[in-house]
Amino acid sequence: MTALGHVSLTLPASREYARTARLTAAELATRVGMDIDDVDDVKLAVEEAFVYAAQCAEGHDVTLAFELSPSSIELVVGPFPGMCEGESRKDAGRLFAHFILESICDEFDISDRDGQCLLRLVKRAECAG
Repeated sequence: MTALGHVSLTLPASREYARTARLTAAELATRVGMDIDDVDDVKLAVEEAFVYAAQCAEGHDVTLAFELSPSSIELVVGPFPGMCEGESRKDAGRLFAHFILESICDEFDISDRDGQCLLRLVKRAECAG
């Protein structure tokens, strides 16, 4: 798949900036031809991923790197400080975020990079053709 572009956004790790992340994601989703349902999914996924990272990275910045292709968006959030799995799974808010992200994304994973968390999400357009 040919990439349409790469967009990076770095925001303070504060819930107040979740809307900025959401609006950016919505604009990018329309650029890859997603319909309104897919755009809504992308907005929700990006907000959940941002809030998840912001809770872990308090006092730091959160970087969101979007990779755009003709029918999908890949998002990498981080790296940011915090527990990637294990103990973080016991936190009800993070567990809920995992559930949402696993439900609405075509791909979702969390990995550890040198003691830092990295979230990766992929959403494909339903009407891709």
